[in-house]
Amino acid sequence: MAIFPEENDFLSLFECEPTLLDNTAQDLPFYYNKATYRFCNGEEDFIVTLSPSYGEVKIQVTQRASNRLLSLLDLKRVDKFEITADKKDHSRVLLTVVNEDTQQMIEIDFKPYFKQIFKEHFIR
Repeated sequence: MAIFPEENDFLSLFECEPTLLDNTAQDLPFYYNKATYRFCNGEEDFIVTLSPSYGEVKIQVTQRASNRLLSLLDLKRVDKFEITADKKDHSRVLLTVVNEDTQQMIEIDFKPYFKQIFKEHFIR
């Protein structure tokens, strides 16, 4: 089972309400829904789509002025989603994917500017 923060944590981090795939099921827990967040930091626009129960994370980043795609991260097996910074002027997450022999860690800054760092470590 993938480890993701609670819905309120994402509201604080992204500072916006998500669009939910299934809006009709009021009793459906956030963890089992698909949520899409659209926000910007002034320089870049972000579309973050989360399906916590499946461990799916998709992050699309475009340059605001030119609408040029800067990054597209589409992960299907995120084991852990951690919020490592959630301040007014600085937000960062750490995504962890565990494979058979390796552990991949992707650190993403949303504010003040977009930054992505990808590291892979052997675990055996």
